[in-house]
Amino acid sequence: MIGCVVPRPIAWVSSVDAAGVPNLAPFSYFMAITHDPPTVAFSSSPRATAGGGRGKKDTLRNVETTREFVVNVVDDPLAEQMNVTSGDYAPEIDEFTLAGLASAPSARVRVPRVAAAPINMECRVVQIIPIGNLPSNLVIGEVVHLHIRDDVYDPASGRLDMHRLRPVGRLAGHLYTHVHEIFEMKRPAVDYKG
Repeated sequence: MIGCVVPRPIAWVSSVDAAGVPNLAPFSYFMAITHDPPTVAFSSSPRATAGGGRGKKDTLRNVETTREFVVNVVDDPLAEQMNVTSGDYAPEIDEFTLAGLASAPSARVRVPRVAAAPINMECRVVQIIPIGNLPSNLVIGEVVHLHIRDDVYDPASGRLDMHRLRPVGRLAGHLYTHVHEIFEMKRPAVDYKG
C-alpha cells in the first residue's frame, strides 16, 4: 500500500505534551481535506513497544491531550533533519533539540513550529477517528493560522511559487523524492483559477 500511493506529502507535525515538552515527527499519510474551513488530516499508526505490543505515538498522545498541533512543510534543506526526527525516542526527548532545529512560537496555538520551514499550519483538532485493525488514528485539524516564508510566496499572483518551495515527498522504504521537475497542464475550463 505504501509503495502504491506515491509520492506522498510529509506532515512534519510538532506537538507538545501536557508538561510542555515539544515533540516533532514526520507523517506521510497526510492530506488536505477542504479549504472552507482550511482542514488537513494525518494518520498516526501504532508504534512497536519493547514488549512486542503496540502503543500510541507521542504525537497522537499529545494531540489527544492538548487538541493542538502544527504541520511544518519539509523542503530540501530540511530533509536530513526531518529524517532525524523520524526515530523512536522516549516521550521526554525534544526532537527540535535532537535535530538541531530552531523553534518559533506560534500565533494561535501553544505548539512551537519549525522556524526554518517554508510553511507552518497551526491547527486545532476537529476529530480523531480510529481506523483499521490496529487501529491507526486519523487526526483531522482545522488550520487556524498559516505562516508562509516570504521567498515562496508570489504577491503578484497570490500563490505559492512551487519552483521555490521545493518540497520533499515520501515514497516507500528509505526512499524520498525531490520536487524539482514541474510541468503545467491547464484544465479545460476557461474560468478555472487553479
